Amino acid sequence: MPTKTSPSTYRSSDFQEWRDRNVLSLTPKFQRRGVWTLPARSYLIDTLIREMPIPPIYLRELQSPDKKRVIREVVDGQQRIRTVLDYLDESFALSKTLDAPYAGKRFDQLTSEQQDHIRSFEFNCLMLGGISDSEVLEVFARLNTYSVKLNAQELRNGKFFGLFKQLAYALAHEHIEFWRLNGIFTERNIARMLEVELTSELLIVELAGLQDKKKSINDFYKKYDAEFSVRRDIERKFRVCLEVISASIPDDVLKESEFSRTPLFYSLFCAVYHRMFGLPTFSLPTPKRRLSRSEEESLRNAIATLSEPIVAARENETVPTEYEAFVNACLRQTDNIQPRKQRLETIYREAFA
Repeated sequence: MPTKTSPSTYRSSDFQEWRDRNVLSLTPKFQRRGVWTLPARSYLIDTLIREMPIPPIYLRELQSPDKKRVIREVVDGQQRIRTVLDYLDESFALSKTLDAPYAGKRFDQLTSEQQDHIRSFEFNCLMLGGISDSEVLEVFARLNTYSVKLNAQELRNGKFFGLFKQLAYALAHEHIEFWRLNGIFTERNIARMLEVELTSELLIVELAGLQDKKKSINDFYKKYDAEFSVRRDIERKFRVCLEVISASIPDDVLKESEFSRTPLFYSLFCAVYHRMFGLPTFSLPTPKRRLSRSEEESLRNAIATLSEPIVAARENETVPTEYEAFVNACLRQTDNIQPRKQRLETIYREAFA
């Protein structure tokens, strides 16, 4: 039997009214169980206040046992609706880790405008009409058939909501045109949050130096979830570093070079950062100052020079002996700590020795 679905929009106040009239059923029957943490709930409220979109809610209309009322059952989205209703009921205060002026506030402490954004937020809903429990399960089985498996950064996005995550996402999105113009990420990669993952790794480099692969990212998201006292400093240095790279290497040059690949861009960022600020645990000498004009030119020339042997290796041509270790570090196990050290040392010496 074909499933009938109809799109609708309902406001937070509609769900509140249905709940008060006892015609709303908040049931976890058809979804994963578990209760959202305070940071997760706060992030949703922050999304509503900012009037940003969220995934659709799935509802099913049922007759009440006495056949006198229509019950709206939340099939998927129960945690979202419950969070909004609880916040409207003053059941919790927002997390203090939110990067917003309303961090730590309850609903009655918000401005009138912020309260209105929550009450009037329109949820996109799909109404499932005239279907049984088994048919509901079939609908979601088919939806999940076409789902793409979440990558590591997408999983982090659903797990962490604190200060480090907020900074990584803010800086990644702030520099979205930089990633695009320099060919570092495709639109598909940006949609899958890979620019956020790289930004996270670059912030970690600032904090703790080179890391082995990406396995430490979750540790830093967790460590700096609730408190992040050095945030402003590494935020400033991140921006300065990308500004210097942009000034030194025109986007068409970087895009056409090997350094538009994320493992090599990671190393390029590290070399520039060490020259200006000094990387933790990296021993090569640095004046810790902004690049001079001659150093900017030297960096640009180094990118061109170092790209050539990588291209040669790909085309099975002879690689100069002095670049063999560097080329191997660019083409094999590129996220391991030793290749990262090798690339950084080579770039740094080529550009600034």
